[in-house]
Amino acid sequence: MQHCSVAPTPTHCIKYFYSSGSLETKYQRVADYYAGKSVFVTGATGFVGKVFIERLLSNCKDIENVFVLIRPKHGADTGKRLQKIFDVPLFDKIKQTRPGDLKKVIPIEGDITTSQLGLTPEDKKVLADKVSLVFHSAATVRFIDKFQDMMNINVEGTQRVIDLSRSLKNLEKFVYISTAYSNSHIQLIDEKLYIPTKELSAVRQMIRDHGTDDTTVNEYVADVTNTYTLSKGLCEELVRQNKDYLQTIIVRPSIVTPMYHEPLPGWVDSWVAATAVFSNVSRGLNPYLYSSEDVVCDLIPVDYVANLIIIAGAKGAITDDVSVYNINSSSENPITWKCGSDLYLEQSKRLGYCNKSMREMKVSKSTFVVNTMTFILQTVPCFFADVGLVLRGKKPRHLREGFRASVLKDIIRPFTSTSWLIKSKKTLALISTLDDHDKKLFPCDVNNIDWKEYSAIFCRGVREFLLKGN
Repeated sequence: MQHCSVAPTPTHCIKYFYSSGSLETKYQRVADYYAGKSVFVTGATGFVGKVFIERLLSNCKDIENVFVLIRPKHGADTGKRLQKIFDVPLFDKIKQTRPGDLKKVIPIEGDITTSQLGLTPEDKKVLADKVSLVFHSAATVRFIDKFQDMMNINVEGTQRVIDLSRSLKNLEKFVYISTAYSNSHIQLIDEKLYIPTKELSAVRQMIRDHGTDDTTVNEYVADVTNTYTLSKGLCEELVRQNKDYLQTIIVRPSIVTPMYHEPLPGWVDSWVAATAVFSNVSRGLNPYLYSSEDVVCDLIPVDYVANLIIIAGAKGAITDDVSVYNINSSSENPITWKCGSDLYLEQSKRLGYCNKSMREMKVSKSTFVVNTMTFILQTVPCFFADVGLVLRGKKPRHLREGFRASVLKDIIRPFTSTSWLIKSKKTLALISTLDDHDKKLFPCDVNNIDWKEYSAIFCRGVREFLLKGN
């Protein structure tokens, strides 16, 4: 007899039957939960959003519709923007095997920054009548965005999606995609909600009074990791405030990296965090990092994130509180920034993507050491490389690339110089309730990541999909 670690609820659609006089539970597969249902997704144009949609269509073949919120942009209507989502190699396999399934994805014109998401009355009615689950992942992850813009998109945008969700007649679950660093003021992060470092009402008042004053804003947020993590923590507080009206689940991924498994190992379309840092090392643009030998780099492949979101939507526990699932590697299968960088460089050399004499990245938490060694090992060589280009009549580029690498290094310094221990016991317990078929179809157990194997996939993916073979 197979047991489920969560209490039976109507949303699990669990069936019971008697066998030999005892009550037994019939296991419902993840895909069967989504059969005949329609979902509403925000953030579909993002890295995680694209993979989530592809995995949902590929592995939940009987899902009815996937409604996606899309903002018209640069004169392109929602249909063209939706087509742009599909015009990436990620969707090649489904185009070849079941192209008709892409028609299940229906664009809903709207804007997360506007009142009522900018939806028409007709679209509201369609969503209200048909949607069973909402997956909200839309957010700006640009750490340098203006404070008021960050809050309007991430925090107020989440409030608008919550307001819409409360109007959906057939809604079973609201799944919010947060970040493992939403509570970065705590170094041991469990799968539960925490009190934010700043009150939401105070932040809103701050924006009304001083939102355009960069000096005042910088002083106000000086005690938090950055405005992005602050905004995500406030989003979780919004979710908590609405838990009596929505059956809610939060999924918190850590540093999202290229795809590990199906459908396209190595696929990536986003230069963020570790992806950019490791690539810069292999290109000679990151000789030193603000870190130490033992600082953990909490990597998680994007397909693991998408798979867990799908699983959580189908089988996540619905309780009086909000269920939180962390998807990360630091507590179960950790790797450090130094080790991750060295593995990436090793694979880059093995695959012939960089010079075999390229130096390994060094680490130090000293600003003086990092800046001095960066100048000697990066700035000076880049200068002379540009001189060589100019003398040959070519446009200089090395100093510009080196400058971008240095800016990134400064932006992510809080994450490369601090180790968090982020627990994921609830996630592992949820995964353990799956049968072998679902575990194979939706892999997301971090204990199964072979970092050396994954580094080669990571490296090839960056080379093929971001650097385009250059």
